[in-house]
Amino acid sequence: MKHEVFRLEQVSLPPFLFDINLHLYKGEIVGLIGLNALGIEQLLTIFQKNIPIHYGHVYCNDILINDYLSSSRRHNRVTVIQRDSTLIDSMTVEDNLFVLRKGFRKRIINQKVLGEQMDQLLEPLSIRIHHRTIVGDLNPFEKLVIQFLKASISKADLVILEEISNFVSEIDLSRLETVMHYFRQQGMTFLYLCNHHQEAFRFSDRCYLMQEGRIIKHLFTYQMTSEVISHYSYVFEQSMERKQRLEQYETKHESNTPFLECEDLCFENLNLLSFSVGRGETVVILDSENLCIGSLFSLLSGNAIPEQGKLLLEGRPPSKDDRNVAIIPVKPYESLLFPQLPVIDNLCFTSDGKIRGLWLRSKRRRAIAKELEPIIGKELYKSSLQDLSLEMLHTIVYQRVLMQHPTFVCAIQPFASVDMYQRIQLVHYFDAFKQKGMTSLILAVSLSDTLQVADRLIILSGGRVARMLNRNEFSQYGGIAGSIPMEPKE
Repeated sequence: MKHEVFRLEQVSLPPFLFDINLHLYKGEIVGLIGLNALGIEQLLTIFQKNIPIHYGHVYCNDILINDYLSSSRRHNRVTVIQRDSTLIDSMTVEDNLFVLRKGFRKRIINQKVLGEQMDQLLEPLSIRIHHRTIVGDLNPFEKLVIQFLKASISKADLVILEEISNFVSEIDLSRLETVMHYFRQQGMTFLYLCNHHQEAFRFSDRCYLMQEGRIIKHLFTYQMTSEVISHYSYVFEQSMERKQRLEQYETKHESNTPFLECEDLCFENLNLLSFSVGRGETVVILDSENLCIGSLFSLLSGNAIPEQGKLLLEGRPPSKDDRNVAIIPVKPYESLLFPQLPVIDNLCFTSDGKIRGLWLRSKRRRAIAKELEPIIGKELYKSSLQDLSLEMLHTIVYQRVLMQHPTFVCAIQPFASVDMYQRIQLVHYFDAFKQKGMTSLILAVSLSDTLQVADRLIILSGGRVARMLNRNEFSQYGGIAGSIPMEPKE
């Protein structure tokens, strides 16, 4: 008989959650696919803490822990694993596992004993970590395993894996399957949260589809197919299949003078990296080991100088002061926008090089606002960015880049942690970049839907190019490919 770990019955928390019914059993891996982001954060909070809810009941191990009549506000034994690790980077692995846990009361710490205990925990996983290793020196996969062990030691009822493909490489995701299989045999329950069905189907026993704060479909193993999911993602597919947008990627880019030249580049983990990008081309670089894209992004941003080789944009080294280059980091709304400035000022911030007298003549800004209102809506006239949704913040970032009209755009993980509707919007912006003749380079650890906007895919391994695929060859890639571009429809 199955042991029920969590059960949510008719849980409602307007305006975020409506009539949520969800069951999690011991030793299961359950996928949660958000077609849009509404309610996801609040649902995860309900798992972690018994917060007040409008209606419904929450059970843990067959015990009522929360309902609409009373809420204890106590924390549940739930571990969330995400990009921002809960481990202390400046402390050792042993300290993170054994010392920084509830119930540890020893005054004298025997590091040798702790090291031996760590070895015993890692042995079934065939993973070796040296004693007294600082957590900050671990790679992302090792940190992930340590967080699993920490959850196991603390006897967590549930482990929530939140968008882990955004910081763990595809190679490590393959290794992760074995690790998760071991822990589920030990009785650990997983909720695998992601935005792409192919990734969820790979790991999960069954899946829930969530949209607009509601569970719209419960998929069992036999239903976890692309044919079934297409009934719920038809908006995305219709948007991607338009013949007009697909035809723009049929153009060949065979210029004798490439826009971006990278030759025998050496820097940190980059090892004699060589490739080129033609003018107006969109290229995706997949770092399947998650070792190189941070270094390459620093070089393209002008924040670092290569140790060897050359990296040129239109024959010149990258510069932080070049207004013809747009650099879009992970979560760009955190570093590229100014929360205290009005929305229209954030949008126009990098356009003063194209529009004379932009800041001196309010009439010009009003004219720009009139053109942008159909895109941005009434939020355009807000005096600050407070209370704007993440979707709107993403729109402001990419609309600003479009208005800046740079010759080169470099984005790192643009499709990470965004829902289906935001992915549609990002695809449209990269289409617009291409239509305006911009050269685009996308750096990715996981592909998600980057192939929808790519002319070429470059796969890195060991700090250099391992494979290069043109658009008509994308189906040959054997990893978690995300959505492969479809054939044009009339």
